Amino acid sequence: MKARLALAIFLSASCSFSQLPAPNAAGVSAGHDIFTFHDLPAAQKFWNALGGQSAELGPLKMTKFPGVLFLMRQGDAKGGTEGSTIASLNFKVREFPSITTATPIVQLNRGSFLTGPDDVTVRLIIDKSLPVPIAAEGIDMLVPDPDAAAAWYAKWFGAKIERDVRETIALIPGSNIHFLKATTPVAGTKGRAFDRLGFEVKNVEQFCKNLEAAGIKLDGAFRRATAMKLAVCLFTDPWGTYIEVSEGLAAVK
Repeated sequence: MKARLALAIFLSASCSFSQLPAPNAAGVSAGHDIFTFHDLPAAQKFWNALGGQSAELGPLKMTKFPGVLFLMRQGDAKGGTEGSTIASLNFKVREFPSITTATPIVQLNRGSFLTGPDDVTVRLIIDKSLPVPIAAEGIDMLVPDPDAAAAWYAKWFGAKIERDVRETIALIPGSNIHFLKATTPVAGTKGRAFDRLGFEVKNVEQFCKNLEAAGIKLDGAFRRATAMKLAVCLFTDPWGTYIEVSEGLAAVK
């Protein structure tokens, strides 16, 4: 039973170079994403070349950037980010990393983009004042109603909302969620290369109970791996983004 639980969390768990950002007033920080790649060694090579470093929590092996942890597994992803609610994964960089000579940058109307493993779109934002070469900035999320989505993330994750002429932004420590209006139908993320979005939550067991009390169905029931002092549950937001909430990833080294 313990072995199955540890394996389940390895496949569904997942963070920053030293630690997760301090949580907001709701006890929430963003900072881990879970991926499925057809060629795991090639994916690890790509993210390391972009500036990632190895990290671990017990048996969990991860790649970390300032502000985010990636948990990656090998499998048959059914698509990249294009066509899903997660449109891109965003980083700030002091300058374009050397990997961009092998993986060309494409300039689009919202900035500089490159294609990562299994067609995961990566947006690079130049910030010459950045104290490190690269740091997580957030994600672009496509939804039919950006204001409604922002309100939902504010309710459940304590996000602070900002708006400009092009987008609505939910600010959560460790990540900015840029809500963009979808003009065509988009698919959920479950089973795709970017499989799910992660949040670290204080008292995650109560958080999961609150979700169920509000009528939100859990895709993965609350569970705990005591050997790693890690607890998680899984659910899907109203627009199809698969989400994992956890407690214990602050201990990642």
